[in-house]
Amino acid sequence: MREALIPKIYSKFWIKTLLHRLTPGGFGQMRKLRTQTDPNYLHERDKHPIRQKHHGGGGWKDADGDGLQQRDYADYEEYLTHQKLKLDEMLKMKGGFSNEDVFNYRVRFYLRFRHLPARLNPNARVLCMGARQGTEVEVLRDLGFPHATGIDLNPGPNNPFVKPGDFMKLDYPDSSLDLLYTNCIDHAFDLDAFFAEHARVMKPDGYVLYDLAANMEEGGGAFEAVAWKRTEVIFEKLLRRFKKLVHVEREEQWMWVLLQGK
Repeated sequence: MREALIPKIYSKFWIKTLLHRLTPGGFGQMRKLRTQTDPNYLHERDKHPIRQKHHGGGGWKDADGDGLQQRDYADYEEYLTHQKLKLDEMLKMKGGFSNEDVFNYRVRFYLRFRHLPARLNPNARVLCMGARQGTEVEVLRDLGFPHATGIDLNPGPNNPFVKPGDFMKLDYPDSSLDLLYTNCIDHAFDLDAFFAEHARVMKPDGYVLYDLAANMEEGGGAFEAVAWKRTEVIFEKLLRRFKKLVHVEREEQWMWVLLQGK
């Protein structure tokens, strides 16, 4: 019965994906975000003072013995302010992602999530963290997970997919979620605390799905909070925290990892 529904669900996904790609001015929520563009905004003139300290090549501490490099934040509030600025700048400069960007993101998320219907009940509680505009949440709902939701420090205006939330301090009970997903490991304030918090809210037999940037050896960009010289460092932390490595796959720019149990 469940297998019979899958083709219909996937058709819904592809129809909406084409609408996101072909609709002039954007489709759905993305169209609304285009109105946030500020033609008077000049980044170098108007950027927040914290961006003077934190940018691609500046605001970093020296790497530790494991090759991890972290932002030199004065405190947690500075970290929060810096991370919230990313969407603000994007909206002012270009109103969010272009049609082509959204199309490419939807296809990438489809490739990540298409195997989940075989592992998760349709009523599964799925949380996407650092979801920003919510493309991954929309894709999960298109693939048959209506209870998927997202959190972000800055979800932008009137976001139907993402609510305000901090993936370092999740507002969920212990052992309450079936799956947690993020592609923002490199935005974590503290990696050990980050993984511990996710394990706390994950059900004992639940899953975590992480996308890792595959080029972190080159250093972090303007908004990353942590960078690493060796991807093995991240795997060591994951395998100490979660019970089973289910799948790992590397692409040109990303590596995705599915783990189960705690």
